[in-house]
Amino acid sequence: MNVECRPMEVSDFGVVECCHWQSADHVRNYQEKQGIASMLAFQGQRCVGQLYLQEYDPAFRDPKGWIGHRPFADFQIAEPLGLNGRFLTLGCYHVGWRPDWSKDESLWGRGIGTALLRAVITWYHEQHAIDGLMSWGLVAGSHELLQWMGQMPHTVYRRFGFQVIKALHDPRIDEVLGDFRTPGVEEDRTLVRVMLLTKGPMRT
Repeated sequence: MNVECRPMEVSDFGVVECCHWQSADHVRNYQEKQGIASMLAFQGQRCVGQLYLQEYDPAFRDPKGWIGHRPFADFQIAEPLGLNGRFLTLGCYHVGWRPDWSKDESLWGRGIGTALLRAVITWYHEQHAIDGLMSWGLVAGSHELLQWMGQMPHTVYRRFGFQVIKALHDPRIDEVLGDFRTPGVEEDRTLVRVMLLTKGPMRT
């Protein structure tokens, strides 16, 4: 599916889905602080996807864990990572979400999430103040888990040059999702990977 991507603008608030945005000022604050709030994908005039971003903070903790507002930015369970510099964490991929938070599932699996990832990487390579991109890499093929958590499988990140800097078992996944399994997926779903993309050697 062909889409065009661009960073979110303050004027987009209330026009596109804003699950993780509280106000136009909230969007503006993220833009000013980290250079980008989120990446949007459009098919014509219709917004068909959004990838949220938040600057990595080793002290950040979402009080509600995986069911919190920005669990994708909570790396407490993986710390210490020993990273120095400025990194943006790749958050929820909201593909097919409408402003009323309903979802068009016909858009899933059509490459919109990958297009958003590619656009964020392109944007990142044009920045001088950001040292890298970080993400949680999940089980490949576990569609229910990926959709529930709004994340990508680790295999996708690897294709784009991300490296695993730590792998660990995360018991929060079973606590939240119970005992469902995706048929044919034998990989342990609690094994998650901290993935990192940099332009060169990490700043120490």
